[in-house]
Amino acid sequence: MQVEELYDLTTWIDAEIVEKQIANKFQALHSALQRNAQPNQQQQPFEGQRDDLISTLRKVPLTELSSGQIEVLEKVGIAKRVGHLGIDFVEDTLYRNALDIASAARHFNTAFKQINEGIQWSNQTMEVIGRIINVESVVEPEEAVVLRVHFTKEAHLSNLTEFKFWGKTWWEIGRGISMAHGEAPESIRVVGASKGSIIITLLSVYAIAKTTSSIILQALNLIEKVHDIRRKAQEVKALELSNAAAEKALEAAAKAEKDTGVNKIVNTTIREIGLDTDKEGDKVNELTSAVRKLVDFIEKGGEVDFVIPDDSEAEEDGEEDASAQERQELRVMFKEVRRLENQLRQLEHKNPNN
Repeated sequence: MQVEELYDLTTWIDAEIVEKQIANKFQALHSALQRNAQPNQQQQPFEGQRDDLISTLRKVPLTELSSGQIEVLEKVGIAKRVGHLGIDFVEDTLYRNALDIASAARHFNTAFKQINEGIQWSNQTMEVIGRIINVESVVEPEEAVVLRVHFTKEAHLSNLTEFKFWGKTWWEIGRGISMAHGEAPESIRVVGASKGSIIITLLSVYAIAKTTSSIILQALNLIEKVHDIRRKAQEVKALELSNAAAEKALEAAAKAEKDTGVNKIVNTTIREIGLDTDKEGDKVNELTSAVRKLVDFIEKGGEVDFVIPDDSEAEEDGEEDASAQERQELRVMFKEVRRLENQLRQLEHKNPNN
């Protein structure tokens, strides 16, 4: 994770957790339950505190964060107390787990303390990072979507030859997708990189980001099927009475599944963009190449994460921002990409030979 990305997370926590008083609302519900847990006390309603907390948790914009930022948010104890996980926690504690009032109060007190500890970490981190970076250089994208390309596993970068190969590959991916939208490759800007498992940060216009995420969604579903077939081939190979013919048949089936799947993705993408295959053959060819290379990148373990900018404020005349619906559609797609990437990681962890 880049230092600027970590600093951005601390400002997000300040705006979405501190200013929205989420810790205080957990404490308010805890206090109401604690009063009801006292012996010989008349029971007081706590639905107001509950509904206020759930309403606030539902509005926490987790889709504005990258997967790396969400991972940090989990480590500091905040992620599981906000969004849908936070709502599940509230409802499980109050209704589904059949806890007594005193036990429920203790659970909410624990959640309050965890969030406060996360806020304290954020404040300390913001102060430290603020001393070593130029805060003005931490610029939020306004009309672009951030794509973070992770070069991991077989799609890693460890020498200049691999750097040249994957650099050229991503140029071709970007060129094919942007060209299909009538844009030049320069419309996808490189705005930063970090070391470790190399991450390159790109800025992309909405249409290109939408097409890229759509291809990745389809690619992840395809790769899961291919890995499942190859897993069966590994199982056959591991048998003491190995069936070479069956193993080869399964490997051939995996290759055929991938080739057919890639063609389906290409055709779907052509329809979504609205390309004329007869008149725009050059765009179709470049897009086809881009899809194949992007599927190969994902299959080798590479990942692409997305971060969408905040919703623009409505116009003064009260009309809804024209791109609000588009951003919401992207958020749904990005959430599904992350879910499938996590699912694929778990599958590979269970079957490391894939």
